[in-house]
Amino acid sequence: MTHVHLPWRSMMIFKTTEKGQALILIALAAVGLFAFAALAIDGSRTYSDKRHAQNAADTASLAGALAYTRASDADKANETTINGIISTAAQTRATSNSYDNDTTSNIVTIKAVDVPEGECGETDGKDITVTIVSYVDTTFARVIGRKQVTNAVTATARACGYYETPPFNGNPIVGLGDTNETHGKRCPADSGEGDWIISGGGVLSNGCASFDKVLLLDEGDCVTAVGDVGDIPDDICYHQEQTSQKIRYPEDVAKIMPPNPCDHTSGDIGQDQTPGVYTFSNGVYCISDMEDLEREDIVLNNATLYVTDTEPFNLQFTGQGGLSGTATRKGTYTGSEVYHGYFLIIPMDNDGDNQPCTDFTQGDQVITIRGNSGQDITGTILAPSACLDLRGTSDGKAMNSQVIGYTVSSNGAATVNVQYDPDDNPKVPIYPSLSQLK
Repeated sequence: MTHVHLPWRSMMIFKTTEKGQALILIALAAVGLFAFAALAIDGSRTYSDKRHAQNAADTASLAGALAYTRASDADKANETTINGIISTAAQTRATSNSYDNDTTSNIVTIKAVDVPEGECGETDGKDITVTIVSYVDTTFARVIGRKQVTNAVTATARACGYYETPPFNGNPIVGLGDTNETHGKRCPADSGEGDWIISGGGVLSNGCASFDKVLLLDEGDCVTAVGDVGDIPDDICYHQEQTSQKIRYPEDVAKIMPPNPCDHTSGDIGQDQTPGVYTFSNGVYCISDMEDLEREDIVLNNATLYVTDTEPFNLQFTGQGGLSGTATRKGTYTGSEVYHGYFLIIPMDNDGDNQPCTDFTQGDQVITIRGNSGQDITGTILAPSACLDLRGTSDGKAMNSQVIGYTVSSNGAATVNVQYDPDDNPKVPIYPSLSQLK
């Protein structure tokens, strides 16, 4: 039997096989296209959600931190109460950003722990950590078996509470000048011809420091100088070239200056100086004529002297007179809180051609701090652009003071006894702070 070969049949079989292969390729290509679409679209949605969640965590942690700083002392004293206040504030902020902790689309976790000791200075604080886990449903990625993507972000904010601290780390003697010549000129903190006995803290100089005679400090207290330390007794602790302790003058000083109570603005409590009156009680007194105090016995009873005299002055107590008494105590008269602990305030004199005092013979603001025999001085001398000549008293009575000047020295061979108690002297406010740690 003869078989007839039909070429068209083989052609038909070939074309059918070709169509099947094409369908497979198209299907594979479609899967690939869906994968790319999933990467582009679902990946973009996932990335956008993660950024949004991170912003929400950041703001929620800061909201919790802010709530801590605004809480009362009583609330802060109760751990359960303060943690509840923090959590409520943080969750409210997270909810406003669409993360409501419904456990289905997102989970929000809030944790507050105490700040490590010393990280907030002399006060307490909290580190608030907010973690957000969000679940993003996919669209095209379902084709490749991925129905959901999980994002997890975290943020930590730190809250430090309000506190008050002695200015300049509570050093009883502070020289704000930046002179760094230990020979030929006075250092900002320079005992000169006097013997200095200091209790309750150390000595801080914004430049060099020098002590030719006796210097006694309590154990553990030191001389700290931004510049060099020249002559100093062998057994005294000192740290020189401490540039990290540099005080920006006048910017840093201006921040701690009490407001002028004598500039005739609303709320002023300053009382005018009365010539011939040298006892000042229960108030802040505006001293417009420093020469009137020359060689007089100046006595303060719960009062503060605020110098408004704009003329150059060199207040001496040669042979007689001096300063004694107690500075303002807070709560004793209207407005007293601001001037608590200040015995004498001489505002900075840095306007125009005026320069802070580095020379006791030519400076615009020179004052001898001499005590009255048999009486103490209690309160801070704040004179950041003045030369302060510490003379002590003939009977060795102490100054319960912090002495802050541009140049602090002694031009006489007296014994200067400073016994500093921070409770009797002013403290500067350190306001609550917030910071984003991560």
